[in-house]
Amino acid sequence: MFKMLGSAALVVTLALPVYSGSTELSPKMVQAQVFDAKVKADDFLKKNAEKYKLHRDLSGLTYLNTIETKAATYVRYQQTVNGAPVFTKQVTVTLDRSGNALMAVSDYTPYTKIEEAKQKLAKNDAESKAAKHLGAAAGRWAQDKNEFGYTIENGTAVPVYKVTLHAEEPFGAWEVYVHAGTGKVLKKKDLNQKVNGTGQVFMPNPIESQGSVTGLADNNDADSAALNAQLKTVTLQGLSGNGKLTGQYVNIYSKSKTSSANHVFNYTRSDNRFEDVMVYYHLDTLQRYIQSIGFNNINNRSITANVNTYKKDNSFYSPSTKELTFGTGGVDDAEDAGIIAHEYGHSIQDNQVPGFGNSAEGGAMGEGFGDFLGATYEDAAAPNSFGSACVGEWDAISYSSSNPPCLRRLDKNKVYPRDVVNQVHADGEIWSQGLYDLAGALGRDTATKLVLQSHWSLTPNATFNDGARAIKQADQLLNGGRNAAKIDSIFAARGLSTN
Repeated sequence: MFKMLGSAALVVTLALPVYSGSTELSPKMVQAQVFDAKVKADDFLKKNAEKYKLHRDLSGLTYLNTIETKAATYVRYQQTVNGAPVFTKQVTVTLDRSGNALMAVSDYTPYTKIEEAKQKLAKNDAESKAAKHLGAAAGRWAQDKNEFGYTIENGTAVPVYKVTLHAEEPFGAWEVYVHAGTGKVLKKKDLNQKVNGTGQVFMPNPIESQGSVTGLADNNDADSAALNAQLKTVTLQGLSGNGKLTGQYVNIYSKSKTSSANHVFNYTRSDNRFEDVMVYYHLDTLQRYIQSIGFNNINNRSITANVNTYKKDNSFYSPSTKELTFGTGGVDDAEDAGIIAHEYGHSIQDNQVPGFGNSAEGGAMGEGFGDFLGATYEDAAAPNSFGSACVGEWDAISYSSSNPPCLRRLDKNKVYPRDVVNQVHADGEIWSQGLYDLAGALGRDTATKLVLQSHWSLTPNATFNDGARAIKQADQLLNGGRNAAKIDSIFAARGLSTN
């Protein structure tokens, strides 16, 4: 927040520090010095108005303050439209102790049109719309603030309210921009300072990290020396600071009500809070990985994950609530990063193509993509050959007799349409092997980028062949088609066409 100064308030009185060996300045001396600094800064900006895209008379700038330090003087201005602030747009001029202008930093954004609000929204209505958008109406814990001003969008000054809300859920302070005429929420900003915590997890599961099944058993969530030996200490990034496992990309809902005042979450698997930490860490890591390979618009949100709330041996993503749920039957699904990643895959596809998987083949592609995401995540977390082409080793120990145990494999060499049985998980192994072979040929990052890019080309009823064609097209868009021959070969081996 800042206080607007009118044209008559260009001189302010500041309490300057008294330096050793100096004489304290009187208020009149301070006023003269501040005024001189502003005059010199004004003069510099007027002479360089074209460079900084300013009006030569500096209209559209309102003086904010002058800051004196031992080394330099800093004069700050606010961009305005019709006397109201253009939010976040300021200009500063740096002067040396002799008053010479050294530099300017300008956020000033020119505009050619001012959008008028036909019927200006009341401040309390703007606040209500912002709170509703955040889902924070019932949990606010501090007086909220709102302020009228403008943003510059595509050369137009748009009238908005900047509403600052304080809420319990989503925790902390949020800044929401509401159109002052239509009431539409234009954007929001998380003002909370994120903190990092630490915790213990399996990386990605005890079978993969140990490289064998020797000595590992569920025993109804019991601890053992062999299992505890596979615990890894990790950094839990982006926590909101409220002591809970709530952060930038994950919001844990659990009967365990896990919390830690010092953000240390060290538990073993006999403690249900362990699964909460597993889900937070691995989902957060997956979202950060997706952003690291160039996508900041895929499921970029704090997804709610329900842990230890469902007793069956199953996990799922709900398109209606946009939430994940992890079951506790058998080995708790939340103890296996491959299962966590698989379910996140469904959320990713629904985010990119709402309603994805409406057809039989689309549903199988969804399961196959989840297995691909889980298997490649496991491979990257514990790069050894023991769990290659297998997903969910630890989860599967209670129902699979293979070595390693597998929920599903990605190397069964199934071919379309010969091996189609019209069951999405089984038919998904056709698709997952194509994607997994793509990662083997091009590397995990390149393959994942191609797959994610291709999803936007698809529809809810897309077929295997649509998916294969979309991946080849994504390679053309991202890489100029340099992997076309390899993509053709990989999908042809699965009986699919890329043309």
